[in-house]
Formats: sequence, structure tokens, C-alpha cells
Amino acid sequence: MDVVGIDTGGTFTDFMTGDGVLKVRSTPRDPAQAFLDGLARLGLEGPVRLVHGTTVGTNALLTRRYARTAFVATEGVEDLIGIGRQDRRDLYAILPRRHDPIAGHRFGVRERLRADGSVDTPLDLRDLLARVRASAAEAVAVCLLHAYRNPAHERAVGEALRTLGIPVALSHVVANEFREFERAATTVANAALMPVLGPYLRRLERETKGHRLEVLQSSGGTLTAAEAADLPVRTILSGPAGGVVAATGLLRRHGIAEGVSFDMGGTSTDVALIRGGPGGLPVRPEFRLEGLPLRVPVLDVHTVGAGGGSLARIDALGALRVGPDSAGAEPGPACYGIGEEPTVTDAHVVLGNLAEEDLLAGTLRIDAARARRAVKGMAEGILRVADATMERAIRAVTVRRGIDPRPCSLVAFGGAGPLHACALADALGMRDVLVPRDPGAFSAHGMRQADRRRDFVRTVLLPAREVAARLDELFAPLRRESAPLEVLTADARYVGQSHEVAVTADADLEDHFHAAHERAFGYCDRSRAVEVVNLRLAAIDPAPRTGPLPPEPPSPEARRGPGRMRRADLLGAVLGPTVLVELTATTVVPAGWQARALGDGTLHLTRVH
Repeated sequence: MDVVGIDTGGTFTDFMTGDGVLKVRSTPRDPAQAFLDGLARLGLEGPVRLVHGTTVGTNALLTRRYARTAFVATEGVEDLIGIGRQDRRDLYAILPRRHDPIAGHRFGVRERLRADGSVDTPLDLRDLLARVRASAAEAVAVCLLHAYRNPAHERAVGEALRTLGIPVALSHVVANEFREFERAATTVANAALMPVLGPYLRRLERETKGHRLEVLQSSGGTLTAAEAADLPVRTILSGPAGGVVAATGLLRRHGIAEGVSFDMGGTSTDVALIRGGPGGLPVRPEFRLEGLPLRVPVLDVHTVGAGGGSLARIDALGALRVGPDSAGAEPGPACYGIGEEPTVTDAHVVLGNLAEEDLLAGTLRIDAARARRAVKGMAEGILRVADATMERAIRAVTVRRGIDPRPCSLVAFGGAGPLHACALADALGMRDVLVPRDPGAFSAHGMRQADRRRDFVRTVLLPAREVAARLDELFAPLRRESAPLEVLTADARYVGQSHEVAVTADADLEDHFHAAHERAFGYCDRSRAVEVVNLRLAAIDPAPRTGPLPPEPPSPEARRGPGRMRRADLLGAVLGPTVLVELTATTVVPAGWQARALGDGTLHLTRVH
């Protein structure tokens, strides 16, 4: 079965097939339209596996355009979702921002489970339905105390609430582990997104009947569309995950142990440190979105608001700011002919890095005069500010974690990534830059490569030595389906700690933990007892491996000025300064750097000593 990767971005929606690349302008007001328009242009025949990376859930949470959500909790702890935890993430902020609890209506239900899952107070559903109905909620999240130990009460509440005809999310299904606030926050976010992502995916399934639609999870594996509609919170980092999957495969193919993926699109830049590890992808069990902790497996991606469409402005104090606001697909950068405000893309046009015939092989015409009017002499400053923002992002996943970025290779992709890659590598002292073929659609390529994946978790709170001795027994409840590959990990900590470190779960679990703790925090204490909090199992069904990216299709003959050439025409090595142009992106090779094409078409950029 052929595979098509479909990545919906802020400016373009990318389609990667076995034959080539198609880019269409995104339709933010109706994201499904660009998806369907692109498929129609591809003219697919026969059953095809469609793997979709979507930003619908992310945008709904960021813009607060989610469903009106009610929260049902054990009586007495209804305000858990608003209170959160006592930690103050912005330690020096005079007016710290609190997380958005999402759920505007909160209801308590009389029941109580003890920490071991036994019943303390029987469930009493009296008047719960009437109260939820009166709230006019469009979705309901249910999180009862210790439901991860015993879900019986939650199931009963869920069955009752479903008679209201609205989506219901249960915490033991969404995030089946201890820590009530994180479990509640994740369940509420899931409930709020169910009426948003569900209709979107059901429409796509209807319109693509005859094909198999899958959705990329934040963990880098895929779910069926029906599963994603029930668990939309698992798709929050769906788009960026495709790029990390593709970058991981590229580094592995070239035998490189450490690298940083650098994905600069139209709206944002996503970076991730790639160092191998269990399953080969940098997966962690939680991330925060707008201060809200979401307890789902995600690739360890750091995102900043810097992209080709990022808007430049002078703030009230006279400083030049770039992003996080973006021109997006509508109206787009000024050089596209509609927008008026300056963007990063306009700055590149003014500086000559992008020429009229460069974008999509000349099919996307640009207006250089309009770009100059918008930028008003700020072009170099715009790029320097954007570079500083992205440099901080790379430092966040390397230096701030005690990792030296200099031995790492920078994998640059996205429509704008190769324009900035060498400048960032210079600033960070990184050893080299890899630019894959068709970098502007590389995330869609990662979606074609994505494995099918299911993640399961069980809270155990047992000594590490006991867990190591009982691995088969303790993991047995998580083995709900057979899979060719199982990745077993454990969240472990020293007894008394309130945070965990993820390690491989095998007979040497304790040794893995001490080594991981020392890497993360600079010390370990082998005399202290180690406790395992959660066991995690990733059931992975490897997808059939697709071939390498197809060669760049022929483009119309276009005049190239000095220092410009088509990437496909590169033979041997070329010294900078030069600009390499291809269908989906443009690569800037500055003075002091050289570029050469590797056997698989990857562009290898290195400093000239």
C-alpha cells in the first residue's frame, strides 16, 4: 500500500508521495479544505495509507477555541483543576501567569476510593446529570481520586454522562497514572478538544473513503482517525513530530550519534535533541502548553514563535521584535502580494537570499518591491533577531541541559530552515549541517516513515529491585495487544524525590537510573533506595519502509545570478558564499562554508578551515 504524508502547516500544507512533493496554501479557517484540495490534485488511485500531521488541536488550545467543558471530580476536590500545584514556574515574575483551567463548570460527585483502590465511600450519582445538563456543557471530563487504581466509579459516571449526548473523557483512559492535577489537566484538555478534532477527522474520513486515514501522534507514532478523535490530546505536537521522525532516520542512516533537528516553517521553529535511546526517538511522558501540564507521551520538542512568516515590528521602547505573531497563510508575507507587514521572508527577499524564481520553482511569484516597502531598511536586523530567538531554542535543548551542542550535527529543514542553518551553527559552534532533499516537505516525509504506536502506563510505586525481579508479571497488564516491538521503560526516582527520570526497564534498571540521574543532574547516590513510580510500554508496529525522497522534478529554465545554482545541479563541492535553490526551500551557504551532496541526496555543509 502506498503512503502519503500530509503535513498541515501555518502557511502551506505539504503532501509527500512516492513520486514527489506537492505544496498547497493552507486554509486556516477550514484546515480540511487544503487537505482535500491537495488530495484532489494528486488524483490518488486504489487504497492509500494517508498519514496526517495536524495542528487543529494545538491551535484550538492556543486560541482558546475549544468546546465549553465541564469537569467532574470527587466531591471536595472540584477546584483541583484551578488550584494546580504550589510550584511557581516563573520564579521572578511579579505578576506570574496562571494556567488556563479550561473547564469553566466544575461538579463534585459523592464517592471516594482509597489509595489502594478500595472503596471508602460508595458512588452516588444523585442529581449529577441535572447539574451538568444545566451547565450547557459541550463536553465533560471526569477525574476521580485514585481512578488509576480502580476505574469502576469513573466508568459508571461516564456511562451516565454519555446519555446527555456529548463527548465524555475519563481520566483512566486518557492518562492512567497517579498525580491528580496532571491527570485532571490532561483529561480536561482531551474533553475540550473532542468536539473540535472529532468532526474534522470524521469529515476527512468521509471525503477520503477508500483510503486508510491515520493521524500522527505527538510521540511520533500513528493512531487511526477514530482513535485520534477519542484521544485528541495525543495529537498536540503532531506536526513537529513528523520532522523529528524524519531527522532521526536521517542521522541514523549517516551513522551520526548526536544531532539537533531544526524545523523552521512559516509560523514557528521546532527543535529537538536526538541522541538515540529507547525506541530511537526522544520521547518524554509530559509537556506543558500555555502552563498546562499534559501527561501524554510526546517527542521532546522545543517550540518558539519564529518562522518565515513571523512579523517584525518596533515595540514601544524602540526595540525591534520578530514574532511570535505570524502572517500565516492569510495574508502571508508582503512579498506574496497581499500582506503589508514585514516578515522574515521579506527580509530574505530584500537581501537577495530569495529571488523571484526561487519559490516553488517560480510558480509562487514574489513581489520584491513590495517586500522592500514593508521592510524599510530593517532586513539585516530582522534576520539577526530571528536567529537569536532560534539560537536560544537550540540552547534550551542542549546547553541548559548540560549538553555541549558543538559535537552535534544540525539537521535543517522546513521551508525556511536552510536559510538560517549555517548562521546558527556558527553561533553555537556546531560541527556541521545536514539539509535533506526537499527540506520544505521533510516533516511530511517523516509521516510517511512513522510506525503505528500504542502507549500504555501503569502506576506501581515499588522498589526498583522488586520491579527488576518481576518485570514480566508487572508488565503483563499492559500487554493488551501483540506488537512486533515493545519498548519497556520506567519512571524512577530516589525515595523522597518528587520528580522522576525515564530509564530502560530491564534487569539493570537501578544501574540505568543512577547513570541517567548523573547525566541529568550531575550526581548520583548509589547508597540511596530507588523507587519506580510508573511502568510504560510502547507497542510499536513498524511501518513498511518507504524509499528515499524522490529527486527534484525538472523546473523551468530560469536565469541564475552570480553565486546561485540549482541544488540538483551540484556536482562535487561548492564554496560559499552561494545560494542553492530547489523546489521546496533555499539553502544559504555563507563565506567560510562549503556544500557537497551525499549519496542519498542529502546536502552536507561544513566549515572551510
